[in-house]
Amino acid sequence: MTAPIPGKHNPIRRAAVFVNEAAGAGRSARTRRTVDLVRRALDAELLVTATRDAEELRAWMVARVEGYGTVVVAGGDGSLSVAYNVVEGRDVTLGYIPAGFGNATAHLLRLPSDPQSLAAVIGAGVAQDIDLVAVDGRLCLFAGAGWDALVARRYALAGARRLPGWARAIAESVPDLFRRTGVRVIADARVVHDGPMELLVVSTTPFYGRGLRINPGARYDRGLASLRVYPGPAPRLALDAIRWAAGVRPSVPRTDARVVEISSVRPLVVQADGDVIGERRDWRLEVRPAAVRLIGRWAAPA
Repeated sequence: MTAPIPGKHNPIRRAAVFVNEAAGAGRSARTRRTVDLVRRALDAELLVTATRDAEELRAWMVARVEGYGTVVVAGGDGSLSVAYNVVEGRDVTLGYIPAGFGNATAHLLRLPSDPQSLAAVIGAGVAQDIDLVAVDGRLCLFAGAGWDALVARRYALAGARRLPGWARAIAESVPDLFRRTGVRVIADARVVHDGPMELLVVSTTPFYGRGLRINPGARYDRGLASLRVYPGPAPRLALDAIRWAAGVRPSVPRTDARVVEISSVRPLVVQADGDVIGERRDWRLEVRPAAVRLIGRWAAPA
């Protein structure tokens, strides 16, 4: 495990706040207040865009990231996920101002919601190298295949309208719960599942959107990704959803692995940090140890 790195922003290297106003709460008063406070704490420059297109956001970040030692992203999990892929291999520390709908990463980083407190955490600059999952080369904290990815796709196509949009996407996806996909899942060359599936998750965090603990036991500092396959049927998945919300361990076991390979009898939709990245029969996911450095309320080293 890499110990957290204490210390404030290095004034020799510039800092910037990248704001994606297309995120769910990107234009909210709370987000703007937090951005102002973080800019003061880090003496940071402000760069603003508004896009829901991951490739467009990536190109925008790539064109502007050079020369910064600290980049704070104000947006949703998807915006931060794009930043992972932009700063990988660079000497850049990432901070996060949650301004999306799911904000799963905020739970891992234990970020406070109050602007003053959040700015204090980011200003303190305590950073940790974290493992990520690579899905065909794209880095993310969590990847999902199956029903949750179908919900994410419908949510995005309808304009990502926060809670009403999410509720509608779930309602429209209910029939898919009764059309389970047959998959074969191999973890580090060992078959761990061969049969029907409702939902599969591979992550280095226990959290999904809204703080649901879909993959408890997953960690960001072991050099391993954690896999859970929820086979269903729908009533069993519903019971597990209650467990997620209650913080109770789900009914299916966790498998830790460096590489996960998925083969499906029909094209399988996959999402990474809430953004759908494709649909096909075969997928490969692998852990990328210490891929990026993130500011958070990390535990002090022992």
